[in-house]
Amino acid sequence: MTDTSHRSPGNFLPMSPTDFQVLLALAREPLHGYAIMKVVEETSGGRLNIEIGSLYRIIARLSSSGLIEENGESNSEPRPGRKRRIYTLTPLGRAVARAEARRLSDTLALARSEKLLTDPEAL
Repeated sequence: MTDTSHRSPGNFLPMSPTDFQVLLALAREPLHGYAIMKVVEETSGGRLNIEIGSLYRIIARLSSSGLIEENGESNSEPRPGRKRRIYTLTPLGRAVARAEARRLSDTLALARSEKLLTDPEAL
């Protein structure tokens, strides 16, 4: 496990949209990889689709950064003899997701003040 006690959430910003969406998916509840992929697709309105190979590279990167961790195995098996690994946010991962959400909120506020977004529903 990586020592993340000295790491500041700001060190991870700005995040890529895909990494942020994965953290958002795990903010809801612990999930296995395929479920993360489906939640990201659903919550992004289909604008963000993660290929399975890319997903596991993202998971490995977020895990080695200390933002997520493996949290056991699911009872459901995608194939006989192969358990699904469950992933969850670490406290650092939750803090980074909050910091990125704040950063994006501030950016949207600036865009609105510059009249780039006049209708909050126009997103």
